[in-house]
Amino acid sequence: MILSKKLSDSFLDTNSFAIYGLGITGSSVLKFFKKKRVKNFTAWDDNKYIRKFNKLNKKNTQKDFLKYLDKADYIILSPGISIENSTFKKKLLENKKKIITDLDIFYILNSQTKSIMVTGSNGKSTTCKIIEHVLKNTNYDVNLVGNIGKPILNIKIKKNSLVVIEASSFQLNYSQFIKPNYAIILNITKNHLDRHITMKNYKKAKFKIFFNQKKEDLAFLESKYLKNFYKKNNFKGKLKNVSIKKYELIKKKFKIFI
Repeated sequence: MILSKKLSDSFLDTNSFAIYGLGITGSSVLKFFKKKRVKNFTAWDDNKYIRKFNKLNKKNTQKDFLKYLDKADYIILSPGISIENSTFKKKLLENKKKIITDLDIFYILNSQTKSIMVTGSNGKSTTCKIIEHVLKNTNYDVNLVGNIGKPILNIKIKKNSLVVIEASSFQLNYSQFIKPNYAIILNITKNHLDRHITMKNYKKAKFKIFFNQKKEDLAFLESKYLKNFYKKNNFKGKLKNVSIKKYELIKKKFKIFI
């Protein structure tokens, strides 16, 4: 799903938001909204101490937030929240089409910013650090964000900034508007099935990295199995091969620098 430029310009002013989960990611969204003076939003965390830490209005109750989930245009869900185990499971499932993430907000508001997104069951962090190292050494203004530790809404974007994003399946599963110029799936092995339940669901979450790409965008895959799956789903990005042997060689050399 891709927003028009006109809609993206007024996104924060013309919509209402419910932020659910105030861990590192959710707190960064809350801070970003306050900085941008967003008027129509509310926030909730199931932990009363976290609510107190984030200085939420004490008058807002769980029941109030439950009602607001129906009223809000978008529900911003923290990647740490499992819908299946949530207090608001029924209401979240009823409003599933409204659920987005901090990554979505970034892409909606920064549609002209170039980005590289990396996901996979193993090797995401190392790969992101390699990419960051190479780009910085060629004088790019690089921001490394996402699952690697720094929330994407915490960064300051310059005109020629390039963003490298480590994305987990939890983030991707809830995202709708992500559109990386360069999208990479390193591998997919059995992981997080306590959350995704089946490998089919897990793979579907990972492949959301390609959903909004256009023909000028690039998709990188190494596994023949994953490349076949990509082709069967008719994604629009240009598929590029990745040599795992070359990657392992680069990774060994890179360890000298970290």
